[in-house]
Amino acid sequence: MRTTIRVPGFRIRQGLVWLFAAVCVLPFASCKSSSTKAERGEVDTKSAYWPKPQGQFQEVQLAALHVPVPQIENAEYVNDDTLCMVCHETYVKTFQHNIHRGQSCEQCHGPGSRHLQTRGKEPGSILSFKTLPPAQKSELCLKCHQEDQCAPGGRWRNSVHAHNGVACTDCHTGHYNVPPGTPATTDLESAEIRRLPPHQLVSLQMETPAPDMATLRANSHHMGAISPQICYRCHGDMEQYEHVAHPHQMLGQNSFTCATCHDPHGKIRHESRTQLCLECHKDAPTMAWHSSSHSLHGVACTDCHNPHPKTGVADVVNISHTNVRRAPRMPMSVDEPNVCFGCHPKIYAETSMPSHHPIKEGKLVCSDCHDGHGQAHGNLKEATTNQLCYKCHAEKQGPFVYSHPPVTEDCGICHNPHGTVANNLLHQPATFLCLRCHTGHRVGPTFGPHTGAGVGDVGTTPSMQAAFYSDCTQCHAQIHGSDLPSPHLPRSFAR
Repeated sequence: MRTTIRVPGFRIRQGLVWLFAAVCVLPFASCKSSSTKAERGEVDTKSAYWPKPQGQFQEVQLAALHVPVPQIENAEYVNDDTLCMVCHETYVKTFQHNIHRGQSCEQCHGPGSRHLQTRGKEPGSILSFKTLPPAQKSELCLKCHQEDQCAPGGRWRNSVHAHNGVACTDCHTGHYNVPPGTPATTDLESAEIRRLPPHQLVSLQMETPAPDMATLRANSHHMGAISPQICYRCHGDMEQYEHVAHPHQMLGQNSFTCATCHDPHGKIRHESRTQLCLECHKDAPTMAWHSSSHSLHGVACTDCHNPHPKTGVADVVNISHTNVRRAPRMPMSVDEPNVCFGCHPKIYAETSMPSHHPIKEGKLVCSDCHDGHGQAHGNLKEATTNQLCYKCHAEKQGPFVYSHPPVTEDCGICHNPHGTVANNLLHQPATFLCLRCHTGHRVGPTFGPHTGAGVGDVGTTPSMQAAFYSDCTQCHAQIHGSDLPSPHLPRSFAR
């Protein structure tokens, strides 16, 4: 027989025990669950709403796009381009001067026997780039360009363009007519040609003898795909960067084009994320970039700097007190502090604490204290935390006759600059913070400020605890240092 003993309040205490166990165990359970999701490759949907580094210059991993090469049934190769000239004389003549000279029409358009027999009146008797789906158009080009020396086709299958229904012929013209007067050459790797930017090649006009049928005119402009003009067909909003004067201006003083950073046959040029920037930005502030904490953690320039910033200035701006903050119209500008919060969510939470530096109010930004390109600890703009704090808080610098050692050592011992719950950016309320190092007026045989002075032990007297442990700064107000001695003890920093 089981005996039950009822204890008053036991059910309440039991509930408290279960509540305490839930509070302690649930965080570990959630961590275990999230780690299991990561191992399974699942995505946490809650984190999808959190700010992240700018994604337009991140490499995208896409599957290779393969489609069958289109075929023409019951057709044979004729191998005679003179028959094509009967109806398409202009195409054949211009074709003999571009980079595809020496190839027959049937290499791209398929066998033409049925097309010749029906005089082109039967639909589908020839492969027409006007009617083929985009992926099949590209497949015809990839028959030759998939594994050539430049290998643009090898990257095309995984490109964003291919997965968005763009075909090779949307940018390139197979029958591209090289502008008259372009110098004749057979050296496609001519150093002089490769050094010229595309917009200068467009206007290149030189007097040269008429080229013969076997000579290629120099620079076919990538078969008509001239950047950035060809890019504006789909990306018309990017044309504004051609009309705003700045160092990165499109077709400006530094000859920037879309192809400077983008690889149209693949992804973002990997070197454009950092290495290309450092070719010009060698001096300050990027001189020490490779030794900075950002660089050591794999952060690229384009993770913070926006390669396509908004060039317009807002007509309506927010007015905060007496300051009017207008978004600067700057190339490659950094949207502080939002960009920083994308990788530093803990700092974002701290700046929302009751006591914080006025970052959310727009009076401070991260770069006022931190140098994103620097190599100092924490990417600070000064060698030590104190030197940085003294720029705004000069009254705390001293030197004082009676100095407080933790203050002169590191302001971060007592303060968290990004934000805390306690006042004045303190890690803890003042009394608890002081008691980490000080005895708090306890009386002992060999220690305590009141030892031997006839004062009772504060720790054993409730009324004195309420008076002494409410706020140490009620009496010790000069905690950063003082030039005047305090009563009883010179270094007590009292009023």
